[in-house]
Amino acid sequence: MNRISNRSLLIATALFYLASLIVLVYASLTSSTSRPSWGGYLDAGIAVLLVMASFTIFGMNKSKPNFEIGHRAALNIIPLILLGMWIFRNALDFNILLPGLAWRTFLFLHILPFGINLWNQASNRE
Repeated sequence: MNRISNRSLLIATALFYLASLIVLVYASLTSSTSRPSWGGYLDAGIAVLLVMASFTIFGMNKSKPNFEIGHRAALNIIPLILLGMWIFRNALDFNILLPGLAWRTFLFLHILPFGINLWNQASNRE
């Protein structure tokens, strides 16, 4: 038996993504004001946890993933991200937002099919 269940790992990874995005958007929105120095350390720590959890998901998957799900997610997520950036363009600092958003989106779309496979494997075991 695994030390951590597949679903727990997937939920933790989703929470890491959410926390990472919140810190990124907060840093982008408050770029004109001074931020606490620990914010950068918090962002880096969450990013390390996110990457470690994502690589764990990638390594745990033993079956061939269905990449159609990732393609459909990209078709919906990327236009929504672009729309949100256009709507809030005056409040955002794109020098902060774009690099962080680029690697997070790439990692999310790359790991999504593998994560869905793990979720389905956990469903089949129950």
